[in-house]
Amino acid sequence: RGHRRTYVGAMPGLVVQALRRCETMNPVIMLDEVDKLGQQGRSDPAAALLEVLDRAQNTRFVDHYMNVPIDLSRVLFIATANCTDTIPHPLLDR
Repeated sequence: RGHRRTYVGAMPGLVVQALRRCETMNPVIMLDEVDKLGQQGRSDPAAALLEVLDRAQNTRFVDHYMNVPIDLSRVLFIATANCTDTIPHPLLDR
């Protein structure tokens, strides 16, 4: 989801960076080894990823750095995992 602009060295999130690099709004984005997501302090990467992958939510995804809604419904996400046991059930359902 990116950093808020008030932080020194703030950057957009990885999804927004990928969209900017490929210069298209309908790319294929590979999410490798989603089974290795971990909690880092206050952030929850699984919740952010769920927001990106869920069709009901990804039409209005908001990156904290950009602070504007971004339509991710045309992006094709391919996720890989070595083991499904460690993936949260709502994320596994997507």
